[in-house]
Amino acid sequence: MKTDFEIHFAKQAENPAMDMYHYHDFYEIYYLFGGERFYYLENHIYHVAKGSVVFVNKNDIHKTLEGGAGHDRAVLYFTDRFLGRFTDEQLKLLLSPFRSSGKVMPFNNQQQSYIENLLFQMKKEYADSSLPGRSLFFESLLVQLLLFTSRISMEAEQIAPKPMDGKMSEIIGYCNENYVKPLTLESVSSRFFISPYYFSRLFKRSTGFHFPEYINTLRIREAQRLLREDDGKIIQIAERVGYSNITHFNRTFKQVTGMAPLTYKKMIRSVPKT
Repeated sequence: MKTDFEIHFAKQAENPAMDMYHYHDFYEIYYLFGGERFYYLENHIYHVAKGSVVFVNKNDIHKTLEGGAGHDRAVLYFTDRFLGRFTDEQLKLLLSPFRSSGKVMPFNNQQQSYIENLLFQMKKEYADSSLPGRSLFFESLLVQLLLFTSRISMEAEQIAPKPMDGKMSEIIGYCNENYVKPLTLESVSSRFFISPYYFSRLFKRSTGFHFPEYINTLRIREAQRLLREDDGKIIQIAERVGYSNITHFNRTFKQVTGMAPLTYKKMIRSVPKT
């Protein structure tokens, strides 16, 4: 993400899965104009229908899955810095949908019209980078959208996630608590008395991730947090998140984040805190 606010629209006849596991240190709002999607978000799978919003919090692991007959959507992203002038109390209200237990909200036709009007105004403004006061315009529309959805979320029921297989839910919980250990597909499948072949298929079908992808995502997400908040050496951080080989850590970190650990650390330390 090159700026503190972005918005993108897309329409597809088919619903392929997102290529990679995914997380980021900014907020994401996903709105579905039409069609349907299956969305993996923080250990749950949601069926997202027309007129629904998905709220992806910072560092939530998420991925769209295969399924459904096409979709038309808008996605907008924004950083903490973009709303930096608001007080903690105001941000608590504005960002409440991202922190609720349900991550997907459906809206009726009237509410959809209001949301879509805001999104299309953003789209029109986004197309012309020369407009004066462009950032202020985005901020005003985003605040309207966040306030609108926050108020409704306090009253309305959110979409419940699709129940995950009991055994798989137990496995995911185990991985989330023990990812710094030397977990392998074989060791985890053996622990839960499942054949490695069946375990691999079940894990992919349930989460959209291959098992090694998921473990690496958990580890690198924690490594990023440590690089932001800890003064330890990179080799020490690699060991703390489960990598005994620094070369493997560096390669995996770059695959997940697009940059080397040292580059990430320097970039984070150069950004002024708000």
